[in-house]
Amino acid sequence: MMTSKSTMREVASKAGVSIATVSRVINSPDEVPTETVERVRAAMRYLNYRPNINGRRLKMAQTRSVGVLVPTMANPVFATSVQGIEQAAHEDGLTVLLTSSNYDPQRELGAVSTLLNNRVDGLILTLANADDNPVIDLLKAENIPFVLLFNQPARKDVASISVDNARSAYDMTQAMIAQGHRSLAMVAGRFESSDRSKQRFEGFGKALSDAGLGAARLCQVGFGETELFTPLKSFLTGPDAVTGLVCSTDMLAIAAMSACREHGLSVPGDVSVGGIDGIAVGGLISPKLCSAVQPTQEMGQQALAFLRGLIRGQTNPQSLILPHQLSTGESIGPARHPSSPRL
Repeated sequence: MMTSKSTMREVASKAGVSIATVSRVINSPDEVPTETVERVRAAMRYLNYRPNINGRRLKMAQTRSVGVLVPTMANPVFATSVQGIEQAAHEDGLTVLLTSSNYDPQRELGAVSTLLNNRVDGLILTLANADDNPVIDLLKAENIPFVLLFNQPARKDVASISVDNARSAYDMTQAMIAQGHRSLAMVAGRFESSDRSKQRFEGFGKALSDAGLGAARLCQVGFGETELFTPLKSFLTGPDAVTGLVCSTDMLAIAAMSACREHGLSVPGDVSVGGIDGIAVGGLISPKLCSAVQPTQEMGQQALAFLRGLIRGQTNPQSLILPHQLSTGESIGPARHPSSPRL
């Protein structure tokens, strides 16, 4: 591997593509065939090439704008956090530029590059994986201020604001165990798209282990999935049917409740369902969703406060874990032990 400063031209030559194609892979990978993206990124790794995004910002005066990258705006948990960011930004006279990755790790670098091309002063990011991510390595190398929102990294050299993801799932699982549930499964968004999902599954497994129950059962689905009838069939029917579902997000919990009804099961009479996030719509459905509630709007406001400090020159990144609390929902009830398996 080369260790000297490589150029985009050298990457293009190594990958056998044009310089324009290398630029598109960096900025808009969705517009480039997957095989080409993989070849160019392999060349970048081999040559130790790092896009000079700080140079493209032209080192101009501060623009009093911040960039925000979230996985999606379709999930109210992110919309509410962005609302908190925007409210705090408005009070400080800042402009917010927003984009999303659609839970695709491959889109993160291009999205961040686009925000920086708009010369934002700093970034608030929710990434797929905060502990192994080229976006973070790049931003740190270029000394660009950023704060992680919802990510709970193991590394201590980055600013972050989150809840304890593992503990929130642990507490939700314990609440079901306290109601007599002994057969539980977790419905989780795909781990490669969300380190929060993986951390919550770890908390679910620990709660089962601490209670002396069996191995953690897992149903992984895509984020934004609304049709869970088929994915949950083996969990809700047959001799190994569960009596409770712990879901890694409220949106998945709402979809799981719908799947239970489609299978002819009542919530919480036949199956208890719990979520994590505390989105407002959870309190409007019937039965009212029991959730591990995050102070989402406050998290957005705090993320901006941390970012403002870094933009002003603070060199010690701050991290904060805010408390969650279980809502008084109606979707969890005593475990029912049927005399015959569900068909």
